[in-house]
Amino acid sequence: MRRGWLKLVKFGLLVGAIVFATKGLAVRQVLWEGCAPIGLDKVADVNGKLLGRPIWLVSEKQVRQCLEGEMIGELKVRKRLPCTVVIVVEPPQLVGVIAKGSEGIVVDERGRKWRKVPLSATRLPFLMLPGNVPVQKCMVAVERVLKLCAQEEIPVRAIWLSQFGEAAIYLPESVWIKLGNPTALPLKVRLGKLLRQNNLIRSNTVADLSVPRVVSLLEMK
Repeated sequence: MRRGWLKLVKFGLLVGAIVFATKGLAVRQVLWEGCAPIGLDKVADVNGKLLGRPIWLVSEKQVRQCLEGEMIGELKVRKRLPCTVVIVVEPPQLVGVIAKGSEGIVVDERGRKWRKVPLSATRLPFLMLPGNVPVQKCMVAVERVLKLCAQEEIPVRAIWLSQFGEAAIYLPESVWIKLGNPTALPLKVRLGKLLRQNNLIRSNTVADLSVPRVVSLLEMK
């Protein structure tokens, strides 16, 4: 008799725990943080899918699937017990634009292609990438060049990349600076900055800094 009563109590506690885990810990509030450009309709749609669900079932993977197609980069999901979910969504780090006629496809640092924009409406550099190499594999070299140019305060209007990793940058003065392979790349970028500052490059010309002899002489100095 006593054993049966104990089993009944344990069963009741188990049922109560299950009900509390599903009802008492159900999502009742969803808060959004971050600067990603997500429309109100999509926010309402995600909220509708999360509200009422057990908070312990909400995951970053689930939210990312709900936001598929949206222009997002970093995504974090935080849970504030007992019933609040905080979604932090940041925009992707946009690197450049791949031209397609009069429009361009925006590309982020992971090589993901986003929406199309008019070429005249963007200040992102144009990316002239080899057609036989996946965009994702080109982004390491592209980011390396753009980062060095940003450090030297060199405005880049376009960047060209070969299938062998050779790079060239196009400046607003209608000048191409050929940087060649990654060897001594920071040195070549600094040399390009000096040539630009001292007006030693004429418009509509190509300054070839990829010659190994020039680089070796500069390294000796």
